[in-house]
Amino acid sequence: MKRFSALLLATAAALALWAQPAKGQAPSGPNPDKPEWQTIEAFRIGQIPSHALVVPYPANDFKAISEMEYDHSPYYMSLNGKWKFHWTKNPAKRPQGFYEPGYDVSAWNDINVPGNWERQGYGTAVYTNTTYEFDSKWAGFKKNWPEVPTETNEVGSYRRSFTIPSDWQGRRVVLCFEGVISFYYAWVNGHYLGTNMGSKTAAEWDITEYLQPGENSLAIEVYRWSSGAYFECQDFWRLSGIERDVYLYSTPTTYISDFTVTSPLDKKTYTVGQLGMEIDVEGLQPKSGMKVSFTLVDAAGKTVASGSADAKSRLHFNRDLGGVAPWSAEHPNLYTLAINLDDASGRTLETVGCNVGFKTSEVKDGVFMVNGVPVKIKGVNRHAHSQMGRTVPRETALKDIELLKRHNLNTVRNCHYPQDRYWYYLCDKYGIYLIDEANNESHGYGYDSESLAKQPEWTPVVVDRVQRMWEKSKNNPSVTFYSLGNECGNGIVFEEAYKWLKNREHNRPVQYERALYDWNSDIFAEMYISVEGVRNYADNPRMTRPYILCEYAHGMGNSVGGLKDYWDLFEAYPKLGGGCIWDWVDQGFLEKDSLGNDYWAYGGDYGPAIVPSDNSFLLNGLIRADRTPHPSLLEVKKVYQYIKCRLVNPQSLRVEVKNWMDFTNLSDYELTWKVVTPSGKVLKEGKRTVDCKPHHTAVFSLGLYDTTDEPEAYLDLSWAPKKASAMIPAGMEMAYDQFVLPGTPVQQNFTASKLSRKGNTFSCGNLRFEVSAKTGEITTLERNGQPLTASPIALSLYRPLTENDASWGAMGHDWKASGLDSAYTAARSITLDGNTVVVSADVLAPGKKIGSAEMRYRADREGTLAIDCRFVPDTAAVKTLPRVGLTFRVPDADAPTVTYWGRGPVETYIDRNAAGRIGVYTVRPADDFHIYNKPSTAGNHTDVRSASLDGSLLKVTSTGPFQFSAYPYADDVIDRAKHTNEVKPDGLITVHVDAAQTGVGTATCGPDVDYAYRLYAVPYQFTFYFQTRK
Repeated sequence: MKRFSALLLATAAALALWAQPAKGQAPSGPNPDKPEWQTIEAFRIGQIPSHALVVPYPANDFKAISEMEYDHSPYYMSLNGKWKFHWTKNPAKRPQGFYEPGYDVSAWNDINVPGNWERQGYGTAVYTNTTYEFDSKWAGFKKNWPEVPTETNEVGSYRRSFTIPSDWQGRRVVLCFEGVISFYYAWVNGHYLGTNMGSKTAAEWDITEYLQPGENSLAIEVYRWSSGAYFECQDFWRLSGIERDVYLYSTPTTYISDFTVTSPLDKKTYTVGQLGMEIDVEGLQPKSGMKVSFTLVDAAGKTVASGSADAKSRLHFNRDLGGVAPWSAEHPNLYTLAINLDDASGRTLETVGCNVGFKTSEVKDGVFMVNGVPVKIKGVNRHAHSQMGRTVPRETALKDIELLKRHNLNTVRNCHYPQDRYWYYLCDKYGIYLIDEANNESHGYGYDSESLAKQPEWTPVVVDRVQRMWEKSKNNPSVTFYSLGNECGNGIVFEEAYKWLKNREHNRPVQYERALYDWNSDIFAEMYISVEGVRNYADNPRMTRPYILCEYAHGMGNSVGGLKDYWDLFEAYPKLGGGCIWDWVDQGFLEKDSLGNDYWAYGGDYGPAIVPSDNSFLLNGLIRADRTPHPSLLEVKKVYQYIKCRLVNPQSLRVEVKNWMDFTNLSDYELTWKVVTPSGKVLKEGKRTVDCKPHHTAVFSLGLYDTTDEPEAYLDLSWAPKKASAMIPAGMEMAYDQFVLPGTPVQQNFTASKLSRKGNTFSCGNLRFEVSAKTGEITTLERNGQPLTASPIALSLYRPLTENDASWGAMGHDWKASGLDSAYTAARSITLDGNTVVVSADVLAPGKKIGSAEMRYRADREGTLAIDCRFVPDTAAVKTLPRVGLTFRVPDADAPTVTYWGRGPVETYIDRNAAGRIGVYTVRPADDFHIYNKPSTAGNHTDVRSASLDGSLLKVTSTGPFQFSAYPYADDVIDRAKHTNEVKPDGLITVHVDAAQTGVGTATCGPDVDYAYRLYAVPYQFTFYFQTRK
């Protein structure tokens, strides 16, 4: 207990001590004997305490405040741009005294600020996931906190000059670095300012006393690694340097140093906004006569609240405001707050402010709620990533918002650190619930006794990072709950962090994923649990906290299988609050090979082979790094959609609709519907509005359905907003459902005719095929002497492995070990039995038998070839299969386009096909194959009724729905490829027609393919008809 009490005192003392020196006392300078970057204690020296954004705006400029245009203020100066830069491989070689104004840096190179130096030609970009990159042979170091490497610790020395505007004379001037990794010392005009070690939140120094007229010099010395790197072991590129904005701002000598705004709704009616403000003023003189006033205006500029009081060091305002427009992700209603500091004459000396949203987020009766309504988290994790590294241009961030809103996502977890200020502004404005997460991850020390969460020495560091996060985003309405960090284990360090944050934050829940069953999390925030595991939590009455998966549906490559199964559960249980997919954007860098071809680089692509790497494990996004969507994003949009229909009666077209929106009546949307046949004939259509409150259902009828003479018809329901919002145009489809209606059954019109035989060549009318005596496969298929295939029609049991297939412990290793990637048939006998060629064959892999097969070939006078296949795997050699079907190749000219009748246009798999709509689609094979960053199988379509190669005579059908793909690449090339530039067309189209195929799952980090979507080692029997047209 004595040690525990001492720890609390030490934490408070450290936070106070290292925030800033005593008044009038400058830091003495870097410690030459014990470098600060090798210590725990020196995480911030000389700095101003963390606070809200207080860059002054022009007086009462509500527009500037509402659009966060602080960078347009006359009292703001950006220091972004070209800096002088010197890079060394270790501290011993760094330039000494470079921070002195007289030191000549004219020969140094220029570097762009912000921007990581590894993306500008210095050092090596390293990607590791759960380990410290410096704990490696490459760095020549073994982890040993708080020490980091010395001999391999790169140092970047930055210099630039600036001139203070004349109208800043006599004012206070503050220097702000929004983000520098990992540690740095700072100087102005040779005067030492201090240090900073937390790379994802701002560090500020009051530099007024160090300034001089005319040109001033600013220098910082950045170390790649520091003791702080032990808490920056996130799943991302390990990069270095200044990665966020650098700027100066100026305030009066008496100034608003901080303000905290609270704006919950009352918890009884959720209609009264409870506005609260705590405002800190510094530099006040006795009897100054100064006043602090505030004005809150709505979106139309109308004043809804105001007040004034005599200035003092801390003052409070509180107002209850009835009838406010609440803030939510669906309706991000914002008010604008201006806070003025006025002198005795009434002249405004300073204006600060922010946007305000009235919102209550809470846990109530085990359910996560916003504004009194249960809300499901339809979320995603988002790393800060662009071609520049972790510097994200504003236009890129805005594109992220657009894509999120247009694909039904309502939440972003800031993984695993606070983001750039502009990101919070965008989420406030456009409506995204944010889970703001502190920059704490010590994954490299695990979760057990070595975990840094259990080492009390780290408490001041972790609490400081939590504090800085909270101070930065406390006034942002989009921040809906806070997170203490990620994957550090749990212990006294995070217990103290939780207590600190709960003591400051009273209107938002706090989560910590490693707390799990412990007390220091308001949310049960698990990750990568199976659907069955989620169900177990839901069914356990002792589990009373809201359950929100902080990470799930790992999106690496061709992935995100089984998403609908999760959401069937989430929607069935109130305490299941949804989850955040891992993750939003691939962390790839677009590079060029020696021939000028683009490819996406990943871990291990930079530096020598000794550089530690977790390879492509950072390519997990729903979108590429250039913000091009992967196919899985459309599946997310479909599963996450807020309007879901059920066909109650197909004859009367009676439909039940559930409005899953939280604050929007369905009448704000227009339903466009039609009954259409496969040929495109519209039997019925219309538009209508349905009145349905949030979380309610409604039933409506669309009239009688008269059957069609085609095999089936489809009822398509499409919902779009009537009015445009900031990111979603009026008329953009945001939800849809499709239902298959019965038609007139069509029987396969096939009657086998007599075959003529010459050796192993068989013919029927104008159709001729040759069967290999060695394999039993059809090696040649012709009509009227015209070849229809360029390769044998072979049994297909393998697919180019997805990242999930190839992950540790996944089925792909068994498939390779079983020899499925090199399986072939060996004919035992070829006989003509009446009108049928019967082939009995062994299915072999190198050195083993893995099954047996019987192929039966029949033909009719109309030019149709029927292939019946029975495959019986050897259960001792094969446990599961990736696919069962047939494959062949045709020349490009025979398939400039393919037309399939099935689910499209997006690729679909058995566990990821909600986004596919049944229809008839004509596509170019190259356009229908999505080359993943690390290539794999792609371009599949489920529930296919027929598929035609439009430049040839071939059309394939079956006795029921099948799976189909066609693409201009060879499977073995795809399977070997490591990068996109390695997959090139070879003049042939690969065609697959599958009776069945295993789903894609999420096994790279999470559950493998669910058992319901696997192919097991049981007998398979199927028939395909190859119709050759005249």
